[in-house]
Amino acid sequence: MMNRTTHTRIIFAYFFAFACLPFFANGQSDSSNKTVRESFIYIRYYVVNNQLPYLRIQTKNKTDGFVVAPKVPVKVYLNKDSVAEALVGQVITSDAGEATLTFPSSVASLWDTSGSNTFIARTESSQAFDAKSESITVINSKLEIDTVNTDEGKGVVATLSKLENGSWVPMSEVDMRLAIKRHGGNLSIGDEETYTTDSIGKVEGSFTRAKLPGDANGKLEIVAMVDDNDEVGTLETGMVVPWGTAIHPNTEFGYGERSLWSTGRKAPIWLLVIACSCIIGVWSVIIYLITRIIRIRKLGKASEPIKAV
Repeated sequence: MMNRTTHTRIIFAYFFAFACLPFFANGQSDSSNKTVRESFIYIRYYVVNNQLPYLRIQTKNKTDGFVVAPKVPVKVYLNKDSVAEALVGQVITSDAGEATLTFPSSVASLWDTSGSNTFIARTESSQAFDAKSESITVINSKLEIDTVNTDEGKGVVATLSKLENGSWVPMSEVDMRLAIKRHGGNLSIGDEETYTTDSIGKVEGSFTRAKLPGDANGKLEIVAMVDDNDEVGTLETGMVVPWGTAIHPNTEFGYGERSLWSTGRKAPIWLLVIACSCIIGVWSVIIYLITRIIRIRKLGKASEPIKAV
């Protein structure tokens, strides 16, 4: 039979094991639920009005979800990875995890003669971001826009072509938009939201936005856009046309009839009367109180007893 001391030790061992069980369980749970960070670099290629292209770079981390990774230095190379001669530029992403890289003029000659190029974005490992490399290959392309007269009236035509073996050839089966530049976004020129290029790389749409407000001369800016295409990236080309309604701002603001939205000199009479009455009433009360305080002070001094010599 076990003596009393041995029995006590066994009971204490069981009690200690049960007491420590939650800590072991939490430790295993923490190790199994520990999230692993994964870093990402996103590259988008842009060309506006067939000028020298530029890149937009975005950095993000993924743990439980995607979050922006700010202040990440990114180097961009052209066609050759990590070669000093191929370095296009270096940027540091903003607090929103975004940066824009404009190509130097030295790239222009290469770009004009090359059919396609690969841009490689690379980051080194840091405490806030993992070492990462991402690339994008784009075709040297050209997007042109023009106006045309159709059976329905005014129209817009756009042509997309790519550089191949030193010559420009049309690109078919590419979706694009024909739109009008507005302050709140782009408005389609007609009922169709998108158009697809035909065998000669051309799309055509009718302009149906009659009496659309333009500038003082009735001019509008129309644009042709290819958005984030796998081959050519994002392209945009625009031109100004006199198809809008001239808007003349009211230069007599404050000098015309009296109204609530006019300047002070042309405010309504009843509003001026109310405002002046309020000001006069408030200051009258203040002046009255000040005079009462001065009078009370004088009466207090006059009622003070004369001290005996």
